[in-house]
Amino acid sequence: MMLNSASVKGRILDAAAQAFATHGVDQTSIDDIARDLGATKGKIYHHFGSKSELVCAIRKHSVQLTLERVRPQFEADMPPLEKFYAMAKAHVIAMISELAYHRVVVEEMRGSKTGGTTAAERALRLEIAALQSEYEGFFRSTLAEGIASGHFRDQDISIAVRSFLMMLHAPIYWYQPRDTDNIAAIANQLATMALGAVATPP
Repeated sequence: MMLNSASVKGRILDAAAQAFATHGVDQTSIDDIARDLGATKGKIYHHFGSKSELVCAIRKHSVQLTLERVRPQFEADMPPLEKFYAMAKAHVIAMISELAYHRVVVEEMRGSKTGGTTAAERALRLEIAALQSEYEGFFRSTLAEGIASGHFRDQDISIAVRSFLMMLHAPIYWYQPRDTDNIAAIANQLATMALGAVATPP
């Protein structure tokens, strides 16, 4: 059965994210990814013009994956406290479930040496910025609603959002998959901590 273009690109992104997360962006070549895929290097270059463009595509996909997990909670008809908690928990589950993607993002932000910026990469970076702004907007809106209703302390929303998102990103740095892990319990603890940082004390 022939795979469509989106399916092929998805397989390439998954393989590249895993390879980059395991071995490092700078230490992994397109040849390495092609070998893991059982494909030719040309197939990868057909969809992504360069290694740097591939890394940008992984960054974009990481944000999209998180948006997909958190949007249903944001759009649900819930009071601010419950909505914030549900969104925060979904965020942590996204970090753990798509760990390879998010670890590549962290490495790229630290300054991996993936070359210059092409027109395609610049376009991807603009798309990433728009997605990130939309995503932060979920939490900004929920926090503003909670402040207005008295559920959350009056606080600088920009500082609060950036601070608790750093807390919710934490598993990217320390999580190591184990058969005995209860991902929901980890997400529950971090979401509860984030909620405690912004909610009005009882």
